[in-house]
Amino acid sequence: MSLHIVLVGLGRVGLYLAKVLSRENHNVVAIESNLPCCREAGEKLDVQVLHGRGTDHRLLEMAGIRQADMIIALTGNDDQNILTCQMAARYGVQRKIARIRNPVFYENPPQFSLSQWGVDVAIQPELETAKEIVLLIKRSAATDVLEFAENMVQLIGIRLDGLCPVLNQTVQEVSQRFREQAFRAVAILRNNKTIIPAGHDLYLQRDQVFFMAKSEGIPKIAALMGKAEEKLNRIMILGGGKIGRFTARFLEEEKDLEIKLIESNPDKTQQLADELLRTLVIHGDGRNFDLLATEGILETDALVSVTDDEETNILTSLLAKHLGVTKTIALVSREEYLPIMAPIGVNAAVNINLITSNSILRLIRRGDVVSLASLPGVDAQVVEYIVHAGSKIARKPLSKIDFPKDAIVGAVTRGGQVIIPVGETQIQPDDHVVVFSLPRVLLEVEKLFER
Repeated sequence: MSLHIVLVGLGRVGLYLAKVLSRENHNVVAIESNLPCCREAGEKLDVQVLHGRGTDHRLLEMAGIRQADMIIALTGNDDQNILTCQMAARYGVQRKIARIRNPVFYENPPQFSLSQWGVDVAIQPELETAKEIVLLIKRSAATDVLEFAENMVQLIGIRLDGLCPVLNQTVQEVSQRFREQAFRAVAILRNNKTIIPAGHDLYLQRDQVFFMAKSEGIPKIAALMGKAEEKLNRIMILGGGKIGRFTARFLEEEKDLEIKLIESNPDKTQQLADELLRTLVIHGDGRNFDLLATEGILETDALVSVTDDEETNILTSLLAKHLGVTKTIALVSREEYLPIMAPIGVNAAVNINLITSNSILRLIRRGDVVSLASLPGVDAQVVEYIVHAGSKIARKPLSKIDFPKDAIVGAVTRGGQVIIPVGETQIQPDDHVVVFSLPRVLLEVEKLFER
């Protein structure tokens, strides 16, 4: 079912969302106040772009607000996003999503309810990024982590090094040898090319392989690839901005962690020291090796570099890796850098625009689609579908279905149970099916799940 979506704000997040949603055959009309951005979007995207502000009722009506199923407000101004949603509510729009950065709206218990002002769902980019960082710390062997089927299924990325015990073996050979460990390789990133693996494909050194399995089975899968899941107890965070602060707060909820946060701004350092309860806050320059050495970088298990300077984040992560830090996580703003982070030695890279986009896409219920997400540097999408009785994929063995070559079924959930599918697996109505697909065959995949 195609939705009519009004998208206000065409920054990096908005551009990415507009591209994905239009590719999903939604009718997207975008509103952007910056004229050069409008022109760029008009050239790059197959969507209607209007120049102006999302709080202009005439523009909203030109965008078809009266018929809209959803509005997504993504400007850099919280007030404007809230007002846009308020206006959309007056027009009867059912689903209103806004990017809201002000932390006062996320306090527990909240002092202000955004729903009273027309916002159904608020997305805080820094908060979502911090959640992903914490998940990466918990999955110490992973370069990427995504959760599906109400967190029963996880997709993780693992970079294969020279010690990987399955190098130069085929996907089929490894699956048969470790049949008792239910998992599936759904993608291989090799030389910046995304491959949907067949049984004859080999695991090669320096591959970044994406596996899907039950969440509780992930540590065993990592061990099979020569990557033991370690408990990271000593965490150092560089950068006391919103992402660093949220990350420290989440980590403080975990037991037995030693957390240090280094911030260069003296006023912010004092504020953080007053605010954080179990984090040692240090004033200093995270690029200063003597400071890092004094504060115990050599004994640190994980370095999270989330300063406002992308080069600092990358360089300090590489330095920490050279010094033997088990896990390094860097905040990277330029998406073109993401594919090279693992090859050059950064364990994991997070991109706030991609994370925010994924958070919003998970909230969009489009007919049979429960959630949709992307991975940094990977030219593919992960889609979770609901199967209906009339779907072409239902009640047939997967081996008998003409499934597109560049897509793969990674996991099936049925009645609270997780099934890692094989050729004989039959998909049943009401199953949730997670599919890893290259963009060019996504429409073919969707046809299999249509009612």
